[in-house]
Amino acid sequence: MKKILITLSCLLCMPMSYAQHAFSVMDSIDANRINAAVLVHGDMWWNPVTLRAHCKFPADSKKHVGFAAALWMSAYDDAGQLHVSAQTYRQNGNDYWPGPLDASGALDYATSEQWAKIWKVRRSDVALHLSNIMHHTGNTPEAILTWPAKGNAYAAGKDGVPLTITEDMAPFVDVNGDGTYQPLKGDYPDIKGEQTLFWVFSDNGPSHDETSGKPLKVQVHALAYAYKRNTLIDYVVYHDYTVINKSGQDYENMRMGIWEDVDLGYYLDDFIGFDSAHRMAVTYNGTNDDGGFAGHPVNSYGSTPPAVGLTWVRLPGDAAGNYVPAGSFTWFNNDPSIIGNPVVDTEYNHYLRGRMRNGTKIILGASVLAECTSGNNLGDRRFVLTSSDFNLSAGNRERMVVAMVVDSQAGGCPVITDISGLREVADTAWQHWQQAVSVRDVSSPLRWLTVHPVPATQSVSIVMPVTPVSGSVLSVYNALAQRVLQQPAGRAAITLDIGTWPTGYYTVVVTGEEYIYRGRLIKQ
Repeated sequence: MKKILITLSCLLCMPMSYAQHAFSVMDSIDANRINAAVLVHGDMWWNPVTLRAHCKFPADSKKHVGFAAALWMSAYDDAGQLHVSAQTYRQNGNDYWPGPLDASGALDYATSEQWAKIWKVRRSDVALHLSNIMHHTGNTPEAILTWPAKGNAYAAGKDGVPLTITEDMAPFVDVNGDGTYQPLKGDYPDIKGEQTLFWVFSDNGPSHDETSGKPLKVQVHALAYAYKRNTLIDYVVYHDYTVINKSGQDYENMRMGIWEDVDLGYYLDDFIGFDSAHRMAVTYNGTNDDGGFAGHPVNSYGSTPPAVGLTWVRLPGDAAGNYVPAGSFTWFNNDPSIIGNPVVDTEYNHYLRGRMRNGTKIILGASVLAECTSGNNLGDRRFVLTSSDFNLSAGNRERMVVAMVVDSQAGGCPVITDISGLREVADTAWQHWQQAVSVRDVSSPLRWLTVHPVPATQSVSIVMPVTPVSGSVLSVYNALAQRVLQQPAGRAAITLDIGTWPTGYYTVVVTGEEYIYRGRLIKQ
């Protein structure tokens, strides 16, 4: 109940002039063992309607490995003026609003409402789209038809409102290379994982009253995606941010960071730490019995609680295997002290730069488990994990990618003696991100199945370029994009009996972990 009571008390203190309400639109990345919510105002992992956490682990449980999180950023312009944008629980307002900035670097409420949507595409949507010989609005998955990409005549926002998009927006595979997204000519979203979520938010919208600072006039293209492989990658969710400077001025000493109110199960017995080698913020339980001293409140983890990390897999400045260090890891308390909740823009900026609210540098323990070994008091922890300083010139963009990783059997103090399990999941997240290919790469037109004979009357042989991995699926679609067959694809060659099939054209699709193969079948 802690977060509900605090937030409601703050909402009652909000000025009545705050007329343009925030949007509660949310969706979840829920492809694997984690179910993590994202929201259109740049925040995530909570539900602003129920005022409760929505970062479930396991995904089908009511237990959570986080309460709320959001993107923070600050920078200085050529005149030395500070610009800050951040988001927390919305009790003071919102620095971010859904939607792109216009030519003047502004975003009005009506446009923001149109863009208050999260677009969600599944790998199966793309496979179905690729199976179609001819594309029309009736056989194109809605998620692909309304994808908010440049030039899409069918792009649709909140409540289906049409969107006109003339700039690069959601990523897509441009099959005919004409520079615009045309799903009925075969273009499709460029996604990763089993599912990808896309949304847009900016920091110069109807209000900028969370920090009361000067906005940067930046536009953020956000992606969240996850894989399901029955391996450690099932314990990872990626958040990918591209930040575009549309202010018309250059910024120096810019920092971007992720703020999180962690709440690992029961919220009053958490510890945190920092693993510099993995650029990772770590949250673990202060006891090996989560919620035990409070009588095991509902949805606490009990014995052997998990640990969770946020690891930067890409930061501004990374290049060719050379990874810059994280900028800082800063913690603060849920109180009004000098190391308590920030109130004004300068205090948010200080936390982004490893300092207390008053600017004093924060000194951290040398060990990632320092809170455990030092006998610190258990508590309700918050932190900010940031990039190093970088410059962002007018019109340019930068990208950063953070992965949430979970060790399901980490345990708490004093049982937890290292974070090797969490590091293993983090290593998996890093390696998979560096090696993983997008659907653009795995669905190249060169990746064809061999189908013979063509045409065929009684049986047909399907030969794949490689032996399919476990879990691969073979599907056959008719000319109307209706699936007429689905079966496991566990061998490099498969024979299908098509003697009773109607004559006509068919598409064969084999989907696996990192590939989509296609072939044409003609029944005579």
